[in-house]
Amino acid sequence: MSRKVLGIDIRKESVSAVLVLTGLHENRIEAHAHVPISDSGEEDNRFKTALGALCNEIDPSGCECVVSISADHFSYRILQIPFKDSRKVRMVLPFELEPTVPHPIDELVVDFIDLYSAAQGDHSEIIAVAVPRMDLNPYIESLADFKIDPEMITVGGLPAAMCLAKQADQGEDRLILEIGDVSSSLFIISGGRLQLIRSFTTPGGKDNRAVVLGAFVQRTLAAFDEISQTDFQPPDMIVTGAGLNGAVLDDEVSKVLDIPVNRLNFADRLNIMIDPENSKPWNPALMDNALALTSMAIDGIKGLNFHSGRFAARKLFVKHKKNWIKTGVLAAAVLALLCFNMITEAITLNRKLNSIDQQITAIYRETFPNVKRIVDPHREMQAKVQETKKSAVTQSAIGPQIRTIDILNSISQMIPDDIKVDVTRMVISAETVLITGNTDEFKSVDDIKSKLEQIDFFKKVTINSTNIDRSGKEVRFQLKVEL
Repeated sequence: MSRKVLGIDIRKESVSAVLVLTGLHENRIEAHAHVPISDSGEEDNRFKTALGALCNEIDPSGCECVVSISADHFSYRILQIPFKDSRKVRMVLPFELEPTVPHPIDELVVDFIDLYSAAQGDHSEIIAVAVPRMDLNPYIESLADFKIDPEMITVGGLPAAMCLAKQADQGEDRLILEIGDVSSSLFIISGGRLQLIRSFTTPGGKDNRAVVLGAFVQRTLAAFDEISQTDFQPPDMIVTGAGLNGAVLDDEVSKVLDIPVNRLNFADRLNIMIDPENSKPWNPALMDNALALTSMAIDGIKGLNFHSGRFAARKLFVKHKKNWIKTGVLAAAVLALLCFNMITEAITLNRKLNSIDQQITAIYRETFPNVKRIVDPHREMQAKVQETKKSAVTQSAIGPQIRTIDILNSISQMIPDDIKVDVTRMVISAETVLITGNTDEFKSVDDIKSKLEQIDFFKKVTINSTNIDRSGKEVRFQLKVEL
């Protein structure tokens, strides 16, 4: 699902904006504009005039808006807080910051970035940033006049630094200098994380600007090395901002610092295409930070935000109202289908259970035909089976415990080999054994009877019948043995 993200970079001398259309497959710069702020008139009116001209070029309606304002409005402090939990850090931050700022703490809006330099300890080291409400509110009110309610208001130049920090490899050092016409900012990234922010007035004289900028960067790096006790070695310095006055400044600053200086050109770094229908020229130095603002919003990069307060919940609802309605309708449809499926399965299951109960009843009636009244066929049949098992155990315990194999073995051993006999049938029950067979003569039948009577567990052997078969050559007999 595509969305429009509008990044507005507000400086004291100009306003820049970039509108990015983001989708599943690509992000595209749909529009961009840069409007200078006039030097004449009151400051608030000058900004509103520039903002009105900007809105005439780019329609902010329906856009998710993120804003940055000039870094010289903010105060920066590095503090150690005796907590690791960010919620506790935010609770005690005003008290820790109060002795170090020149304004009453109630008149400031405060946020922080965790440096993670004390990850192994029991405390947090943070960059605490504060801005007076009296500096912030005019921007919010002027934006509201054009129906712009930003999702985020942050420090100018910081979005580019945060995006570069995300792109940096673990352990990589980066040095970013954002040069404005009025103020400039220096950002140090060490170990792949933002470690220092410094804002200063841009040198006025363009002839010696490179020397003054280089000297400021050198002093800052020397102080950072002493405070952090690290060997900070950036491969180059990345520069951007409206204060760049041609390639000569890049070369001059590079000579002062004795390291390569490269321009940011954020659109090329992110491989973001510019809409071919947009014929306006793209100036990376003017547009880098506004584009970085949109990248922070699109990629969900956490930074400093000084406008996430009282209307955050309402803005979130309005922003996602349509999506939530669609999600609610879809969830209701899924719930209805789920209920329908459960009811259908319950009906099918009941039918199967009724069929099984009917089968159980039929088996019960067939097995126990004497039962007339059936209430619970399953349990009643289980009870009948248990009674039958107990009865069988009782009967077997009372009667003799003689195995069939033992009977056959004893008969086989007791009949002599010289007696010709052919047993055709043998029926063994709990109390008797019926033996039917053929032999050569009547005397052999008597001999077999007398031999079987010698078996210990045969109580009595009786000749039930003896007959000559139809051939007249053999005698058919039947013996009954009582166990």
